[in-house]
Amino acid sequence: MTIRIKHLCKAIPIILGLNMTIAHARDVIPLEVDDQGIAAIQAMADDQRGLFMFDSGIGTSGITPDTAKRIGCIPWGKVTGFRAIGERLDLSRCNTTSVTVGAFRVSMPQLVVIDLEKLMGPSAQKFSGILGLDLFVGQIVTLDLAHNRVIREDRHSLAMIERSATEVPIRLVRAAEGAALTADLGISTRQGMLWMEIDTGNYGPSLIDRKAAQLVNLDANKTDRQGWRVTPKPGLEASGRAVVHDLILDGDLGRDVLRQWLVTLDLARGKGWIRQSEQ
Repeated sequence: MTIRIKHLCKAIPIILGLNMTIAHARDVIPLEVDDQGIAAIQAMADDQRGLFMFDSGIGTSGITPDTAKRIGCIPWGKVTGFRAIGERLDLSRCNTTSVTVGAFRVSMPQLVVIDLEKLMGPSAQKFSGILGLDLFVGQIVTLDLAHNRVIREDRHSLAMIERSATEVPIRLVRAAEGAALTADLGISTRQGMLWMEIDTGNYGPSLIDRKAAQLVNLDANKTDRQGWRVTPKPGLEASGRAVVHDLILDGDLGRDVLRQWLVTLDLARGKGWIRQSEQ
């Protein structure tokens, strides 16, 4: 399942360096995976502890209406985003709220209020909200889906990553009047660069826009899942399933691809590195 504020969408449904990175990482944040495969983080919004889904494609982190009530927030205003297929979504928001994950604490300028149960059904009742990359603005993080963790790096651990990883083109996307934060990975094609959203919340196949399909060797007229390979740089390859659809972005990389890599993002400088993951 893919849920995001920028695109809020259901998916149509090293190692040298790895151990060294963890040894010098500032914070290793474990992801709890439930029986449906959904990854989540134990966190606190203000003083309210809960289980929050983790989704690098959400754009703007959010809390449920019940969590908003418990922290004393009366939702107000409007945050506008779009699903990947272009459908508009308007959500209310809460003002500045502190979020704590392990030893990491940050003051979020806003959190949207999102009814996860309405989107996901009864299975969402256990979640207090959903956290995305905007939690880590200005930080350096490694997404290690094969081992269910997010690693908050420091400059020392990043220096070692740079020696063992391949730098890849990254574009930071700030939608929702600059409140949202997602990251796109550049994929070179014969026509130019395609920008694919890095979406850990996509539990189905990757999504590819119909006009980009042929550039990544997919049949633009085929509506069911297709096998595909993605190679952002020579020597870096991942394979999985993809669905061609009419989107408002070039594409969306789901977990079946991302779990084959360790993806390190410098969310201050807009730079990124990838290593193949040992699964």
